[in-house]
Amino acid sequence: MLNAVQIVVALFIVIGIGYVLAAKNWIDEKTATFITKTIVSFGVPAAALDNMTNYFDRSMLLEALVAVGVAFVSILFCLILGRGIAALFSVKKERRGVFSVMVGCANTIFIGLPVCQSLFGEAAASYVLVYDVAHSLIFWTLGIYLMSKDAKSESQPFFSAKTIKKLFSPGLFGLLFAILIVLLGVELPLFAKKTFQYFGGLCTPMALLYVGYVLYRTGLKNLRLTRDMVLVILGRVILAPVVFYFTTKLAGLPSELSQVFIAVAAMPVMNNTPIAAGEYGSDEAFASQCLAISMILSLLTMPLLMLLFNQLY
Repeated sequence: MLNAVQIVVALFIVIGIGYVLAAKNWIDEKTATFITKTIVSFGVPAAALDNMTNYFDRSMLLEALVAVGVAFVSILFCLILGRGIAALFSVKKERRGVFSVMVGCANTIFIGLPVCQSLFGEAAASYVLVYDVAHSLIFWTLGIYLMSKDAKSESQPFFSAKTIKKLFSPGLFGLLFAILIVLLGVELPLFAKKTFQYFGGLCTPMALLYVGYVLYRTGLKNLRLTRDMVLVILGRVILAPVVFYFTTKLAGLPSELSQVFIAVAAMPVMNNTPIAAGEYGSDEAFASQCLAISMILSLLTMPLLMLLFNQLY
């Protein structure tokens, strides 16, 4: 418990530094774009290659395939539950789609990856990326479709060229290439291992600095809890982890993999949600506020989650 608290404190310190740097305009919109592109294009694929080649073997790949299926079913179920909660509590029709997406889809890369690496070790990165395969597939297809239905204009098709392009991210290619290397039993040269290690190591500090920037840009003074926001946060912090706890138990996934999945499920709202909401005509302001508040509250719950893990596993 004490170690988990100290890890979360360390994460908050780096986020706080990002907040201060944003306030001093050291991190502006261009810098934030550089950070996100570096993480997504280089850091995440490198982390996949570094961790898969170091911690996985051929016998573990079937387990990873099963885990993708468990994650897919669990996220889909959470999204459906979110839709039901939105109807039950009469959430505004123009935000029901984004509401459902925020209940079902977590911040896997920018917060889930650094938090899980801090809590469970570097090997957790591969588990997070396995989760993200299922997560990205749902977010960029069904998630985009639901958010587009919030708009008064005609909704987007379930599949489009834009959503298909989003599915084939550098992180996914990195993961697939890493799987191929493991299957072929290729031993990477030292310079390649070091390159992947260096770029993979960028993910945690740069992602946390970016979170600090997002919190500053949103404006902590402007955050006001509403009933709908509380429902989204409860869905993120309680409902999604509970769903993943039972699905991973039913599927018989290994303890460490299950804990990483549950921890990722408890992460804040996916960082792309406000951007996608604005692009497809949903409630962008509501999504931005939910992102900021869930960032703060979800990180505070991490020590409690680790305490529960000690009791359950």
